[in-house]
Amino acid sequence: MRLRPALDKNEALAELAKQASMAEAPRAIEAAAATLAAIAEILPRAANAQIAIRDSEGVQGVAARLVFGRHARTFAPPLHLSGMPTCFTPLSPVAHSPDFQLLTVPGGYICHAPDMPLVVSGHGDTVLRDYSSPYAGLLHYYDVDLPRILAGAPQINGTVIAIADDVRPLNFCHWMVDWLPRLASLGELATRSDTYVAVPPLNAAYQTETLRLCGFDGSRVLQLGPWQAVRARHLLVPSDFSAIPHPGHKAAPWLLSYLRGTLGFGCLTEGANLAGRPSKLYVSRGTAAGRRVLNEPALLAALAPHGYRAIDPSGMPVSEQIAAFAAATHIVAPHGAALASTVFANRRATLIEMFPASYGTAAYYVLAAGLGMTYASYIATNISAGDRSQLDDFSVDIADFMLRAGPLL
Repeated sequence: MRLRPALDKNEALAELAKQASMAEAPRAIEAAAATLAAIAEILPRAANAQIAIRDSEGVQGVAARLVFGRHARTFAPPLHLSGMPTCFTPLSPVAHSPDFQLLTVPGGYICHAPDMPLVVSGHGDTVLRDYSSPYAGLLHYYDVDLPRILAGAPQINGTVIAIADDVRPLNFCHWMVDWLPRLASLGELATRSDTYVAVPPLNAAYQTETLRLCGFDGSRVLQLGPWQAVRARHLLVPSDFSAIPHPGHKAAPWLLSYLRGTLGFGCLTEGANLAGRPSKLYVSRGTAAGRRVLNEPALLAALAPHGYRAIDPSGMPVSEQIAAFAAATHIVAPHGAALASTVFANRRATLIEMFPASYGTAAYYVLAAGLGMTYASYIATNISAGDRSQLDDFSVDIADFMLRAGPLL
């Protein structure tokens, strides 16, 4: 069977699993490659049979180099004001940042299939499995002609770096701490006029603004839609496409330095002033699609005597968000993507993160602790459950929160 080109990767994988009479396909990215390998034993290739999918080792001309070495750090343990969230473990204070390598593919292609990157050798006959999406095997079932797409791909007489992985649709956090920091691997190449970055179509002002602060104006940004490709004289591909380690969520020292040195310094040199900004922030999700604090006005009224002022990052330019976090000594917030700006905070600041009991992640603890900040979590048990626990709204027991968080406020 052939899959409709417009199907996203999860829909496509589920359809193939159904046709192969397998149990429902797991949605975890980590399971995709194994599931597709099992499907391939049952369903023959239906498309692009002439394209091999194999690891880069031994492919003529391609070479990988180590850019940032692995790093293990032990952090100050988190403070749990109302019990330890289930997303934390006794090992949380240890963060392991893996090796970060960069593959050079002479004359290589980057193709953005629906929500996933495909890295193709210069001869156009091999998808490099270890540097592509774990869903790359779907290529043999999508009703598309990849050789035709590659033959019509624009040719870039320079260097192109691909930064877009499988985590899509994209939010502010993944852009800031997963995608954008891959530019750190360029070094002085980032300043060359013949170096370009390949991304999906940009749909948010913060993407354009942050790329510019990292040295890439619109003339050096290649926006690729579904089933579009570009060929580069030198294609550069990060090693974390096939297994996404979230280096920002592991507080990799190179990542912290890069973001603070490019975006942090850049927004200040362009006039974002720290003077006069509140030192105590409450970061609202009032306009978000979920994970909102339902009794937020009452919580803000309780925090106000301690000097807290609310901001809603969704309505702020990214330079203003960076400056707000950089000026803060104390931050209180429900868990959300805006906390990626913690990377710009004062190293002596305090972050109190609120979770609904139904969802959590230790990501921002690691980011805060990697900077040396004080971190505390608070669990809200009064939940307004929705279709996805990840987006459950909640109410805060204000008297309980103020009692437990009081010494940190």
